[in-house]
Amino acid sequence: MKRVAIIFLSTFFLLPLFAQSPAKYWVQFKDKKGTPYSIEQPLQFLSQAALDRRAKYNIEITEQDLPVSPAYIEAVLKLDSNMLLMTRSKWLNGITIYSEVENIEELIRELSFVIDCERTIPMKDKEEIIANPFHFVNEKEVVSQIEIPDDLDYGLGTEQIRINNTHWLHRLGFKGEGIKLMLLDGGFLNTDTIRHFEMLRSQNRLRGARHYAQLGANPFGAGSHGTMVLATIASYLPGELIGSAPGVTVWLAQTEDGRSENKVEEDNWVVGAEWADSLGVQVINSSLGYTKFDDTTKTRTYAEMDGKHSRASIAASYLASKGMILCNSMGNDGNKPWKYLTSPAEAEDILAVGGVNVEGKRAPFSSYGPSYDGRIKPDAVAVGWDTYVANQRGKTLRANGTSFASPIMAGMVACLWQAFPEKNAFEIMEAIRLSGDQVHKPDSSLGYGITDLLKAYNILLQKKSSNIKIDLETYAVSNNKVTLLVEVEQPTDIVVVSSLRSKPDKKVTKKIALNPGKNQVEIKTPKLTKKSKYDFIDLLIFEEDGSSQLYQFVVGYENKKNKK
Repeated sequence: MKRVAIIFLSTFFLLPLFAQSPAKYWVQFKDKKGTPYSIEQPLQFLSQAALDRRAKYNIEITEQDLPVSPAYIEAVLKLDSNMLLMTRSKWLNGITIYSEVENIEELIRELSFVIDCERTIPMKDKEEIIANPFHFVNEKEVVSQIEIPDDLDYGLGTEQIRINNTHWLHRLGFKGEGIKLMLLDGGFLNTDTIRHFEMLRSQNRLRGARHYAQLGANPFGAGSHGTMVLATIASYLPGELIGSAPGVTVWLAQTEDGRSENKVEEDNWVVGAEWADSLGVQVINSSLGYTKFDDTTKTRTYAEMDGKHSRASIAASYLASKGMILCNSMGNDGNKPWKYLTSPAEAEDILAVGGVNVEGKRAPFSSYGPSYDGRIKPDAVAVGWDTYVANQRGKTLRANGTSFASPIMAGMVACLWQAFPEKNAFEIMEAIRLSGDQVHKPDSSLGYGITDLLKAYNILLQKKSSNIKIDLETYAVSNNKVTLLVEVEQPTDIVVVSSLRSKPDKKVTKKIALNPGKNQVEIKTPKLTKKSKYDFIDLLIFEEDGSSQLYQFVVGYENKKNKK
C-alpha cells in the first residue's frame, strides 16, 4: 500500500510538468518593426490585380497593408518548439497560433512587443496535421467568350431574381463578367464536381480555394453550407436554376470550423478577407455571424454590436476603403430571444442583408437592426425564405436563411459594379441603400427595404445634381406609360424625350409645365410590339430650352403575357 501511495503522489506532482492543454490563441503586436517589406514595393505582398484596383480608386498603400514582422513571429514560435503558426493578419497586426503548453498565454504576454494574447478556442483534441495538404489554384486563363444570353430562363429561381429586378441588369448585359468575388463560408462540398457549377469550372472562373479553419484540409471535401450559398450566385442550369451573377469569377475561403463555434473563426474570417484583398477581389460574401460561442465566457452582448468589438467587424469596416464591398447576412435570430443582427453584419461601410420570401414578406427569422450605435440595418434585402439553392448532391431545393439572401445580393452588387466600374465601393453601396422600397421610412425590421437593382442602376446613371428632383414611380412597366415624380421650388418647364432602345430613332417629345412643390406626371412612350418580349425605354429630361440634360433614365418594359 505504501508503494502505491508513493507512485500516486509522484504522478500527481509530475502532471504540471507534462500537462497538455491544446488551444489556439490570438496574438497581437504593437508595431511592425523588423519587417523586410515596404510600401514602396507592394508587389511583394499584393498581386498586380490588387494594385490595379487600388490605383483605379486612388487608394493608397499604407503601413496597415504590410505583412506582420517575421522577427516577432519567430520570437513567439521559439516559446514552444511544437507551436504551430496557423494564420497571420496584416490589418490587425497579429497571428493565430496553436500550442499545447498550458501557460503559453502567460509566456507570450511577457514579450515586450505583444499587446494582447487571447485564447480563442480551448480544444479537447490535438490539432490534426494534414500529411498531404490540399492545394487548389487555377492558373488557366479565364475563357473570354462567355456564352450567357442576356434574357435568361431562371427556372425555379425566377421569382427570387425578379423581386429585386436583377433580370433587368442581366438583360442590359451585366451578369457579373469580369468581377472577382470571394465567399467566406463553411465547407464547399462537391463544388468541384456538381452540375450547377459546370460552366463556372469549364470557363476557369473558379480560381482558387483555401481552408483557414484546418490548414491543408480540402474545402471541397466536407460541409455543404458554402456550396448552397455559391449556388444562389453562380449556378447556371437554364430552366432549372440560374444565380444572380452567372458570369462572375470566384474564389472560395473556408473560414468556418464545423467542429466547434469559437472566436478563432472570426480571426480566420479576417485573414480570408485579407486574402481577397491581395487577389484584387471586388465583392465578398460572408454568410456567417457570431454572437455565441462554445466558450460561454466569450458570448457577446447587444452593446457590443457596434462594429468596434469583434475583430471580424473591425476588419470588415476596412474593406470599402480598400476598394471592396462586403455583403454579410443579418443572421437568423429574428424569432429568438437574441433577435438582433450578428457580427460582422453590424460593421460600418458594408451591406448587411435581410431576408424576405418571393412575395416580399419578411422572413420571421431575419434578424433585426439597428446596430447598437444606431446605424440602420439591414442595408439591403433579398430572398432568404424558401430560396432555391443546390445541395452537395447537385439537387436543386429550397432552403431558409439570410445566408442565402446575402449571396443573392452579392451577385447583384457584382452585376451593378460591372455596369459602373468607375464608381467606388461607397457609391455602389449608397445606390443599393437608396434603391430600397423603405428608403424614405427605414425601420429595424427590413432597414432600407427590398432592393431594386434597376433603380440602383438609374441612381448611378445620373451625371450631375440638379435643383429639380425627379424620380420614377416604378422602374419596370408593363405598358407604355411612365410616371415621373418631380419636385421643384418654383414654376419650371422641362422637356422629356422617350424612345425604345430597339427603335432609337422613333422618339416621343413632351414639354411639361411644373408647379412649385410635388408633381406627378405621366409620360406616354412608344409602344412595345406584340412580337417583342421586352425592351428598354430611354428617357432623357432636359431644361426647357433643351440646352442642358437634367436626368437620364432606363426603364424596363415588358408585356405581362410574356413574363416568365
